[in-house]
Amino acid sequence: MNHTLCTNCGRNPAKEYVRKSEGKELKLFLCPSCYEALYPDAGEDDFFTSFLGNVGAKKSCPACGTTLDEFRSSGLLGCAYCYTAFREELTPTVKYIHGNIQHLGKFPDTDAEETYDAVRALVREQEEAKEKLERALAEEDYAAADRYRLELKEISRKLYGGEVPR
Repeated sequence: MNHTLCTNCGRNPAKEYVRKSEGKELKLFLCPSCYEALYPDAGEDDFFTSFLGNVGAKKSCPACGTTLDEFRSSGLLGCAYCYTAFREELTPTVKYIHGNIQHLGKFPDTDAEETYDAVRALVREQEEAKEKLERALAEEDYAAADRYRLELKEISRKLYGGEVPR
């Protein structure tokens, strides 16, 4: 008797599970707990199917040929035009998942530009201090080199310690 270990955790004895993905059957060798963790919907209706029901099951995208059934089973659309072709069927799902059907995007913080300018100024100061340190060391001016090391340390603290002035 072949005792295959789970391909996910590598510890427990595996059972063979068959899942369909993109029209192909996949054989998975997983222990029951990993299978349940990876596929919590196993045995239940597909997540997308619960929203879409059986309406338009034979409908397909004229651009790529993806069918509504294929979307239901995989959760993936075939191309950008699928959003137009399946708009009516997708709208309730998208609205449920995202709370809105219009993409609003993200906006930068109100003070992002000032923070960016302050960081760039500190980086310039850091580069200048490094050059001064190198010059002081080349000239064997160790007192000046110590001052530039302290200056570099302070600039690094501001840059990497999150104390960027605004």
